[in-house]
Amino acid sequence: MKRALILLLALCLWPTQARADSDYDPHSDTWQGLSAFVGLAEGMGFEVDARVSLDWNEISATDILVVVFPLQRVDPAKAGAFVNAGGHLLLADDFGEGKDAFTALGVLRNEAASIRASRYQNDQLWAPIANARGDHPIANEVGDVVTNHPATFSRADGTTTVVAFDQGSVVVAGERGSGRFIAVSDPSILINRMMQSFPGNVQLAANMLRWLDRGSKARRVVLVKGDFGMFGEPRAFIDDAKASEVGRSVAELNFWLSERRAWLLTPTAMKVLAATLAVFLLVLAMLALPVRRGPKIDGGWLKFARPARRDEPHSLVQAADRNEGSNLVLACILRDHVQVVLAGVTGRLEPLYTVPESQLASDVARIGGGEAAAALTRVYRKLRALPSRGQAAAPWSTSHMQRRDFDALYREVADLCRTLGSDLPGDKATPPSLAPRQAA
Repeated sequence: MKRALILLLALCLWPTQARADSDYDPHSDTWQGLSAFVGLAEGMGFEVDARVSLDWNEISATDILVVVFPLQRVDPAKAGAFVNAGGHLLLADDFGEGKDAFTALGVLRNEAASIRASRYQNDQLWAPIANARGDHPIANEVGDVVTNHPATFSRADGTTTVVAFDQGSVVVAGERGSGRFIAVSDPSILINRMMQSFPGNVQLAANMLRWLDRGSKARRVVLVKGDFGMFGEPRAFIDDAKASEVGRSVAELNFWLSERRAWLLTPTAMKVLAATLAVFLLVLAMLALPVRRGPKIDGGWLKFARPARRDEPHSLVQAADRNEGSNLVLACILRDHVQVVLAGVTGRLEPLYTVPESQLASDVARIGGGEAAAALTRVYRKLRALPSRGQAAAPWSTSHMQRRDFDALYREVADLCRTLGSDLPGDKATPPSLAPRQAA
């Protein structure tokens, strides 16, 4: 009789255990699996490496680490060191063991189970709807994000809120050291049911991977979930977006040497290594030294000369006339000109960033009529999305703008300025310094 009861209990518990094993399974097509997220990542060109254990030392600059609902405590010191060294991390957890790792990144998870939201999917209290906030790249075209029994973040120091309820955030993004991280308080937004039913969840997942891909340098997603093992130490240096190729090469060489510090070299091997390094240094010295003697030194090099600003508008426009420079920087100059024009007609300081779009359109309509308001509406979001002129002109900037996109933006800005009675300098249609060039 006792054996029969044990057998009956095992049969009752087996389906529950099977379902728990499929939760967040990257290979599962059930509603709680992650196959849709994996398919999205592969469709974006990533290789998805789903693992049952995590060796911190193996994650490199070509990887994005995605940790979903950990059931083992994620060491906060290792998570923080990984990001500071240049690692890119997506940590999605509601009531699992990621709390300490969140805290190490400056994010405090609210353990309260009740969520107050303004809207719920199909009026179900377990499915509150969060909204994208601000102009962070991750929030681009996201809109509504449907959650499922979510937790929230009550505090996030030094981060940007991307998706949130009226009280408490769901997705925050930040940078530490030379790395980036995204904290998600509800891993359910990535499961098959939520990805297949709600476009905002799909757009959010794509934007998160795109923001972490190091400008298309990271091509592999390392995915761990649930009860996985963790061991090893993060590399002392993983990547720095601002480092040069030489700096990255030196860092990779240092890592290679540190990995082989335990080798016991024979005297002959040590001599060969020393000779190889000596030849390498000699070649570097020959390449670094000038081939010809330079001009006679007259002390002029002692004079202090401030370098020219990279974002100085006149030099940037002259460079554009020589078919040099960046269309993105020219677009930033257009944006700054529109800022000045709008400030002049509305009497507001930096109206593009201090006045809501609806209010600004109303002010412009009162001054220039409905045509001016319509022209402003066409370019408002495009101008707001542009970086600062200094960021666009920085040598490490990877952003760019196609020529046809700049030409379209120029025409729209020219229409706006014309309706406000302030034509662009040079020509009423297309000034010579910024006009689209005709093919020779």
